[in-house]
Amino acid sequence: MNREVILTAARGILDDYGLADLTMRRLARSLDVVPGALYWHIPSKQALLGGVADDILADVTVPDLPDWRDRARDLCATLHDRLTAVRDGAEVVTAALASGTTAHDPAALLTESLGGALDDSPAARDLLVTAGWALSRLVLAAATDAEAARSAAAAAGTSPAPGGDGDLRTGVDLILSGLSARDPRR
Repeated sequence: MNREVILTAARGILDDYGLADLTMRRLARSLDVVPGALYWHIPSKQALLGGVADDILADVTVPDLPDWRDRARDLCATLHDRLTAVRDGAEVVTAALASGTTAHDPAALLTESLGGALDDSPAARDLLVTAGWALSRLVLAAATDAEAARSAAAAAGTSPAPGGDGDLRTGVDLILSGLSARDPRR
């Protein structure tokens, strides 16, 4: 047994049952070991969630596009896709961010994607950091809403209503427009 085996099993429990059922005890049972055996590889539930969050966000990078708006839009869509591809993915990443157990910070990536949006002043840098944070929280909230809609539809035996991505795109564009309006070079 190693960290990768444990994280793969955790993803399986997450996909099959959701975050509420992802406990160290259940994870150990699924691997046919005692819970203490997990702690040799992963010291806590928070560290487990951080590892799963890192797995969800692995290989997400700032797209190589010339326009900062296109980079940010593309990155927001990629992050949303990654978060919604895993049951309760946004909740896992949010918990890992809150506990500081993930090596991947969507806000930092989004801030990087905004490079060139403003001048190089310290005040502009602060605005970029704030915009990156706002975009990351918008994406996390949109992914959480999409998961809630999927869960509600599954409980009702129906399909989720299409079109929730339009709100995300509109929200992203509003933040980008607000940032652009703060550019003194305009």
